[in-house]
Amino acid sequence: MISFRKIDKNDISRIRPYFTSSSRVCTKAIGVMYMWSDYFGTEIAEREGGILIKDELFGRDMFMTPRGERAAEGLAIIEKYEAEKGGELVFNSVDDEDLALLSSRYPAIEIKSYRDYSDYLYLASDLAEYKGKKYHGQKNHKNKFMREYPDFEFLPFGKESLPEVYDFLEEHKALAPRSKEELIEYDACRRLLDAMDQLDLLTALIRVNGKIVAFTVGEILNDTLIVHIEKALPQYSGVYPTICSLFAALHAQEVTYINREDDAGDIGLRTSKTQYHPIALLEKRMAICHFSRKLNLPALFTERLVIDGFSSSDMPAYAALATDEERNRYWGYDYKVDLGQDEPNAAHFEKVITEDAARGVCYSYKIADLTGSFVGEGVLYNFRVDGSAELGLRIVAGKAGKGYGREAYRALADAALALLPKLHARCYKENLASKKMILSAGFTLVEEDEDMFYFERQGK
Repeated sequence: MISFRKIDKNDISRIRPYFTSSSRVCTKAIGVMYMWSDYFGTEIAEREGGILIKDELFGRDMFMTPRGERAAEGLAIIEKYEAEKGGELVFNSVDDEDLALLSSRYPAIEIKSYRDYSDYLYLASDLAEYKGKKYHGQKNHKNKFMREYPDFEFLPFGKESLPEVYDFLEEHKALAPRSKEELIEYDACRRLLDAMDQLDLLTALIRVNGKIVAFTVGEILNDTLIVHIEKALPQYSGVYPTICSLFAALHAQEVTYINREDDAGDIGLRTSKTQYHPIALLEKRMAICHFSRKLNLPALFTERLVIDGFSSSDMPAYAALATDEERNRYWGYDYKVDLGQDEPNAAHFEKVITEDAARGVCYSYKIADLTGSFVGEGVLYNFRVDGSAELGLRIVAGKAGKGYGREAYRALADAALALLPKLHARCYKENLASKKMILSAGFTLVEEDEDMFYFERQGK
């Protein structure tokens, strides 16, 4: 297995040539990657002609698409790495270039993005000039600052000014009680500035009577200035719109756009960034890539059960099972995660089942008794690079404890292994009934961690 290691600032000059992209998303800039590398657990693995970059987000590995030459070779290395760990294949910060690469290799890709992490993109000329009625407020605040502090200085700064800048950061941090996330950001600011010699950073500060009252740091990515840091002392009224505008004007001839990064879901930041009138929100897309295949299991008949596909008439009963939180405490997935604006009704769940099957990422099977009464659901999902998949099952409350789970699980496993090379299964350690069900279907316990048992069954 390839070995990943924590990134160090001494790596920057060596890996910088691999940070080429047509993207304007801030995470494609090497400064952002390095600035937040401690927080996101960023690690790199060097290979001939390129590098692999891995973060740990939301409890899982997430990769950038391979940087450098022979991208397909890089993807194969990542696939093997995740296959050995038993994880999903997930890529973050996926732009259009990345998506084209991934789509050429993987038959099923789930794309997800979250509003809280979308970057705000502005025209550089808008922020430099504050022209028009929509910028009336910002321009007034800037003019007020310049009237009250006519002798202020605005100038770039270098490494020699870092002790003063760090003192400023401590003063700024002490202005109000800070959340855990805010304290992490101050650490990230220092990490970025400590690598000033290795990064092509653009800097500026404002002094009033010799005192630093604001500073900002960014870097250029293609035609876009990415603003990594902007801090100011709020008691100097108008200082924020002033440094924003002056920094934009300083670089407006070099770039067309300014990316002021995301708001991380902070309401105050969202209000502020929106008031500067972005021209677009740039999604930081996440791509979950599946090695799926089209499965056509026949209808299965056991001594007491019929296992087949779902129809529309089954959806009310299915929705009741899917929203039964007590029955689903061991299911490992909460339907509310991807609910969006939908209501958790029959129509929503029918859409999910249909779309998942069409993409080849999850196949759901209805389990019914011989009278047609709904018993539960079996699923084949989480397809792996070797063509294997995971088998899951849940039973409705009124049918539990009757042996239906064992009967259905064995039948589904036997049928699936006529088409797949291997099956995986897992259950929470406290769910002993599931453990017995999985073992009774011919699976072998292969691994365990603090919470879960993991099982496998080989095909013929």
